[in-house]
Amino acid sequence: MSKDEAIKEMQKGNKITHEHFSSNEWMTMHNGKILLEDGVRCDPYEFWRWRASASWDNGYSLFNQLES
Repeated sequence: MSKDEAIKEMQKGNKITHEHFSSNEWMTMHNGKILLEDGVRCDPYEFWRWRASASWDNGYSLFNQLES
């Protein structure tokens, strides 16, 4: 899915992964912040500013907890 689609899913509380992530890495959104699998919370601007290349525009999918 695209970055925009992934953001919408995260805003619903769904966990999203990306093709650059390892099999146990995911992200979601909670109270307007991006929440990562290790408990780190960050501002969406800060998260996306380091992921501005075209490789981050697509390649997202729902995180399947059974695979991790």
